[in-house]
Amino acid sequence: MLITTIAALALQSASLPSCAELEYEGTHQDCVLVTANGHTATFTFEPGEWGESGILIVTNAEGDCLWTDEFETESFFLPRLEDLDGNGFEDILVPLITGNVNTEMLLIMGGEGGYALASREISGHTFEPVVPGLFVVQARSSAIEHYASFYAWDGATLDLEATVSITFDSDESASCTLATGAVGRGEDFYCAAVMNESDSTE
Repeated sequence: MLITTIAALALQSASLPSCAELEYEGTHQDCVLVTANGHTATFTFEPGEWGESGILIVTNAEGDCLWTDEFETESFFLPRLEDLDGNGFEDILVPLITGNVNTEMLLIMGGEGGYALASREISGHTFEPVVPGLFVVQARSSAIEHYASFYAWDGATLDLEATVSITFDSDESASCTLATGAVGRGEDFYCAAVMNESDSTE
């Protein structure tokens, strides 16, 4: 069935709207994302067991299949592209579950050799690159406390390098402390990356 779906999507992807231009209106609409190097990620949706069932198929400019995946989503967000690890190839983020603030993602990393699965359960409200090979995922645990987790990606393995805790005080100031990890970069590096002190991350 998946092979048949791939063939059908190859024919219809050119007519589908961009996921980046759509707004969620109660159900997901079939859509595409096109990477800077001409790869097309096509998403199709239908009713699923606990939300919507989705199929992702990535093809190159010649129509060759580079990656396929199936997922269930009940998030109201749409898939998007982001070069999280700074290697010049866009990664694919597929929202799966959205709570009050945080969203659990299917994360597929792009690289020179193609695509690789990084995680099916990484969760947060903000996903951003930091330096090459390192990105940060910020998540809210309460109204006054957030966590920022730093992940290293080497092209094949996703490693949690460090986590910092950000606590907001009553006067709207915030403090940042290292919760886990260090790996030679130190607390100042990680806190600067999430407290807009970019000079310390260079």
